Amino acid sequence: MVIAIIGVLIGLLLPAVQSAREAARRSQCTNNLKHLGLAVHQHHDAFQAFPSLNESNGGSRSTNPQGNEARNTGLMRALPFLDEQAIYDILSQEGTFSGNAVRPWGPIRERAWYPPYVARIAAFVCPSSPGSPASIWGNVFGPRSYAVSLGDSIVNIHSNTNPRGVFGRVNFGSKPQLSMSAVTDGTSSTIIMGERAFGTGRTRSINGYFANNVAGLNSSPIACLATASRGEWVAGQSVQGDRAVGVQWFDGYPAFTGFNTVLPPNSPSCAADNWGDSWGVFSASSHHPGGVGVLMGDAAVRFVVDSISTGDLTAAEVTSGPSPYGVWGALGSKAGGETARLP
Repeated sequence: MVIAIIGVLIGLLLPAVQSAREAARRSQCTNNLKHLGLAVHQHHDAFQAFPSLNESNGGSRSTNPQGNEARNTGLMRALPFLDEQAIYDILSQEGTFSGNAVRPWGPIRERAWYPPYVARIAAFVCPSSPGSPASIWGNVFGPRSYAVSLGDSIVNIHSNTNPRGVFGRVNFGSKPQLSMSAVTDGTSSTIIMGERAFGTGRTRSINGYFANNVAGLNSSPIACLATASRGEWVAGQSVQGDRAVGVQWFDGYPAFTGFNTVLPPNSPSCAADNWGDSWGVFSASSHHPGGVGVLMGDAAVRFVVDSISTGDLTAAEVTSGPSPYGVWGALGSKAGGETARLP
């Protein structure tokens, strides 16, 4: 009888313990986003712009020294504001690693012999993420649980010169499009970063992977919702399992380290092409129950529930004016003229 009572008590206490642990992890995750927000603002103070997603060094795998093929993220320039000066010092200078000469801002993305690429940066990883990040090209790189907001843009997110969101793949020198003055909807009403769960090797889970070769996403993004059910890809759905999301903190391609404010949080993600090198609908996601943490333009951190209004998901994307995707879309656009706010 005593053993049975103890068993019942353990059964009652375990959910409470798990809930308390998740609350602590979510609190740390919130602190990470806050830290990132302060770093991004310090970057803006230093360079008069938010980081670009295109930190090109003008080189490729065939140049000597080797370059990054315009694949890297400008968050590299924010590392000193994240107490990662040592990594920044390596990144910002030319060097030789394992006999390979490298330009400032790194070599091509699959080079695990380059120390900054395998560095695990504490502020980039949410403690609620289970397991280790998936390997890619047979290597394990530094993961990243937080993605930049592309707003409600879908097409051309890999080459936007004037993005709907705060971040875009423009040259570092294209400051007007990425400056605070471009956020005319107000910094407290505009999301700049949020969570996107990284891949851990379980490719049938929508967290950390995306369906590929999905047509019609820009004219009716709701098509992406049909690719998954209850957090798993539906049977027969083609999934890009070779390039997991968030397993390379330095990657500047939105398919891997960005998200659109189109489908609600914790929805599936879908690419228009096979590899994620073109465009698509990439959803914010997390391992927190019921929603995701987001960073606002004023550096405040908020929690967005999965049930947030997403308006008309059968509507085609717009390039100007209010977002058709409800409150979620309005919070992503930096100059849509909306007045949406989180409660």
